[in-house]
Amino acid sequence: MKRAGGRSVQGYNVQVVASPEQVIVAADVTQQSNDSGQLAPMVVQASEALGTAGVTEPITTVLADGGYWNSPQVSEVRNMGIDVLVPIENRTRTAPRRLAARQGPEAERIEAVLCEPEGRALYRRRQQIVEPVFANTKFIRRADRFQRRGLGACKAEWRLIAATHNLLKLWRAGRAGAATIAPEPLAA
Repeated sequence: MKRAGGRSVQGYNVQVVASPEQVIVAADVTQQSNDSGQLAPMVVQASEALGTAGVTEPITTVLADGGYWNSPQVSEVRNMGIDVLVPIENRTRTAPRRLAARQGPEAERIEAVLCEPEGRALYRRRQQIVEPVFANTKFIRRADRFQRRGLGACKAEWRLIAATHNLLKLWRAGRAGAATIAPEPLAA
């Protein structure tokens, strides 16, 4: 996998979609060094998982990190009837992104939403939803490296880590018998 600066490392890129209760509804591992091609596949995986779990309420909103920005991917998810908020501009960046000006109507729509106080407040929820999942997994549970080798084995390991995360969340909440998964908004 290529890292920033062009050097290669042996590793994988993990993906998670979490509900507002920080329940992982989709988890995957890729060999892609960035997330830009993963938005639509992860939303599809989350929709299928929720359907399998018996959740009939459709996903209405997905909040994703700026690394997921990919105009065709955003359009594909929007064509599924799901609203997407993926920031295009990094407010702390001093230089503009090279492609940001040529991203089209989806970029303009998202920027218009994120310029409004309600849009910013909605997008801030992403940090409260998905970032604690990664912090819990990497730092509290110390699962910051795969123990197995090979893409298939690492996918199985990551999904096991996600499943145990959900079980621990349910156990800690005292709701081991029945969990409520609200599919809106999801965060990646």
